[in-house]
Amino acid sequence: MTSLSLTSLLDKLRDPEFALARIIATYQPGGGPGSRVFPPTFPTSSSDRSAYLLEERIRDGSPRQAVVFDQVPSQANRCTEAIKSAHQAGLLQMPMLRLTHRGAVQVVITGLDAPHRAFDAYWRDSVLNGEKFDKTPIGKALQKASLKDATALLQYDPATLVYGGWNSHRKGHQEKFPRFYSSEIVGWDPVPGTRKAGRMDPLNLTGARSGEGDEWDYLPPGSKGTKASRLSEIGHGNIAPNDAHGGVTITEATRLSTLSLTAVRRIHFGDLSQEAELAAHALLVAFALLGDRLAFGSAGVWLRSGCDLVVESESLEWIGRGGVVEPFTLSADGALKLYDEALTAALDAEVPLHLDPIELTPSKALAAAIDFSMTKADSAGE
Repeated sequence: MTSLSLTSLLDKLRDPEFALARIIATYQPGGGPGSRVFPPTFPTSSSDRSAYLLEERIRDGSPRQAVVFDQVPSQANRCTEAIKSAHQAGLLQMPMLRLTHRGAVQVVITGLDAPHRAFDAYWRDSVLNGEKFDKTPIGKALQKASLKDATALLQYDPATLVYGGWNSHRKGHQEKFPRFYSSEIVGWDPVPGTRKAGRMDPLNLTGARSGEGDEWDYLPPGSKGTKASRLSEIGHGNIAPNDAHGGVTITEATRLSTLSLTAVRRIHFGDLSQEAELAAHALLVAFALLGDRLAFGSAGVWLRSGCDLVVESESLEWIGRGGVVEPFTLSADGALKLYDEALTAALDAEVPLHLDPIELTPSKALAAAIDFSMTKADSAGE
């Protein structure tokens, strides 16, 4: 089985009998069978007392208990983070919106960081060459983008087409762009663990304190007449062990990823020729596969502290009508090569792509908000 080529990718996009690419990977905890892994935690309620996202899913024809280790938005963030790192390392070219603020602290935000991607409030409150971004030709083109003509998104921020975006911060009817790539990781047959969490002070400091912040006075045990606070509130003294979420043990974990060719074919680019549109579609699919391979194509994934997973098996497949399955392979290096070839083909087909970052600066109000948040927000309530 050979690595996915641009020719094969174009063939699949041309063939309406193929619906999607599917990637399935199975994992074991890094500590081995029976070791704990820690899912993300969520606020509990009287009706749901678990800090984890637990649910039943159908697997092999029967309901099985599952715990969600990483949801679709989080997986998308891991992909864009990996693409951003590769871009910073000079491994690829891509269209990009980029805001730079040189204030109390230098801040750089790109379209790969912004929560709403091309439609984020950061761009709305930014300036391009002295003009409010939404009033510029590029800003106006992005606001007018639709599934019938998504040229501006392809030209300036293709990640919005891959991972989805919604222009929810502006007035009036705004277009929604559904993601065509999605991925999640779940653990099977979770058994919740228990643990006691505490802290030991090497000197076992006792007593209390008066004052706030770094300026405080020590109060020995039994002191009266002064409002006192526990030393533990500023990081001193022992904290007795208490109940804490204890992770789960699982039989295995699975990553389930799909890339919908059907959804890609619904994206059009105005007056582009049929062959140019095909080249644009291939570029978007190559971009999505690149994010997946850079984020998840190695021997394991580290999701958070206590959640290290090692790959046991992985399959990459084209899925067609009637359950037709065609396997393919693609490494991270192979994905970089595929993307570069797709980019070259798109440029040769005269697909409009702006490969130099669109450099924005924050408005005066946004700059003030950034400076305050980066330097004073933690102390504002003291």
